[in-house]
Amino acid sequence: MSDSVLSLGLTPAVQRTMVFKKFELGEVNRAVESYQSSAGKAVNTATALATLGSTAIATGFNGGASGRFLEEYVKAQGALTSFTAMDQVTRTCTTVVDTAAGVITELVEEGPDPGSSAVREFARSNGALVADTRLLAISGTLPPYVKDDFYVSFAEAATAAGVPIVIDSHRDALLNVLTAQPLLAKLTVRELERTFAVTCDDDDTILENARRLCKVGAQWVMVTHGGRPALLCGVDEAVWFDLPEIKVKNPIGSGDSTTAGFIHELLDGGGDVVTATVFGLGCGMANALTWLPAQFEKGEAQRLAELVKVRRV
Repeated sequence: MSDSVLSLGLTPAVQRTMVFKKFELGEVNRAVESYQSSAGKAVNTATALATLGSTAIATGFNGGASGRFLEEYVKAQGALTSFTAMDQVTRTCTTVVDTAAGVITELVEEGPDPGSSAVREFARSNGALVADTRLLAISGTLPPYVKDDFYVSFAEAATAAGVPIVIDSHRDALLNVLTAQPLLAKLTVRELERTFAVTCDDDDTILENARRLCKVGAQWVMVTHGGRPALLCGVDEAVWFDLPEIKVKNPIGSGDSTTAGFIHELLDGGGDVVTATVFGLGCGMANALTWLPAQFEKGEAQRLAELVKVRRV
């Protein structure tokens, strides 16, 4: 079996991060700092794994000059790629940081429809990799040009091969995969609310709805809530994690870095799911202290992880 994690997602992006002393709508604004990097949930997860020293393969539809930049950038960060070529140009997303107001705005360009031929090639080429990987990490919602069960065949192939699954998604894209009994389903409180059309305004409601995912197949569920306590639960066990206060620089990619940290600690650190969750949260916080997604200091992640307080219910 390969020592790689397959980071499966469809819509990578070039990430433009622009920092302003003060951003005013309707005015000419000049950035004081500007960066260009890779992005997209699966790409961020793979890049963060590479940052931690794990081997990971990034996937997605990729094309044009922006696609060439993206592939070169991801490889330069130490990740492998299994991108599927498309005629369209890879999207660009822009983060606008207003340092005076402390406001961060994300401008998201939707990924183009690559066409049915490219979709079939993605399924063929990446489906062939599943059985030979250490873990299948599925990231992101599904674009409108594929069906809501698109991830299912990959998950079923992983289960048949004894490959553990971690999925970071919500709504039907997540629910359809739960029959494959993934090791971990990860989502935010807002995504949990959208999945079940509920309002989770207290810890009991968050836990109640997270356990609904366990009852239909997830072995463990992680629910994050920004700087508020995070939750890890199984059918009969629940753990809350109180996070230290940090001064956020740019949160983009923090959820993906949390996923990567969980996977890295579980596979390479010898940790159990609770220990892996603590380290994952440390990685997410370390990422929020940087301008570029998924490029944080491992030592800083470990330091922050040691400040996380664990509360077993």
